[in-house]
Amino acid sequence: MQTQAIPQIPGLDLHSLMSFAIDPQNTQAILDVQKSMLGAPNRPQMIQWVAQSFANEVEFQKLLSERYIPDFPSNAELMKFPVESLGRYLGEHLNRNNIQLDFAGLDLSMFYGKELNAMTYFSIRGIRIHDIVHTLLGLGVSAVDEYCVASFTLAQFRSPYHMQLVSSGYINTAFYAPENIPMFLDGIHRFYNLGRKAKFITGYKFEDNFAKPLREVRRELNLMDLEEVK
Repeated sequence: MQTQAIPQIPGLDLHSLMSFAIDPQNTQAILDVQKSMLGAPNRPQMIQWVAQSFANEVEFQKLLSERYIPDFPSNAELMKFPVESLGRYLGEHLNRNNIQLDFAGLDLSMFYGKELNAMTYFSIRGIRIHDIVHTLLGLGVSAVDEYCVASFTLAQFRSPYHMQLVSSGYINTAFYAPENIPMFLDGIHRFYNLGRKAKFITGYKFEDNFAKPLREVRRELNLMDLEEVK
């Protein structure tokens, strides 16, 4: 019996999506999923929902007008911030997981070096704050944690890209960690709702507030529910 070819969806890099489903720590696969979407013939319709998410966000528009792309501190510099501060918690997260801000060492040319329009800047901002969001939400780098971050950002950005990432979580959990099915479903539901309630994080100057207590940053972004479950 002849095997049927897998139907193709233009703009979907199935290999990269499945690579991410197999290994949610495969950052290059995440970037490749997003890069492939640039070629989707219905990309204008896909990105219109993302554009609507930040169109009326005053703080984000201010960052765009300022071309706010400050230099990142090193992990060692982050560890010099006060105990309980966003910067110290972030430094601990990065050191604990042997990573650096801004996905150091990976090809980010799809984000940088292009005309800095609103959508390009939004994409740059999203990639820059990814690990900051992990710290903000109190999440590590387990598979479930990564999908919870994706679910939170999906709620904020209404992004088809993040929808793909969350969808891969169902495959990962079903095949590699079925014991985590309740945790996965509860987690993505909880963090999606948190994302709906929170202020628009892509318009927040995290880099200017590393010295501020994490609790205060959460209060400013309407994420105090995270403090209440401690």
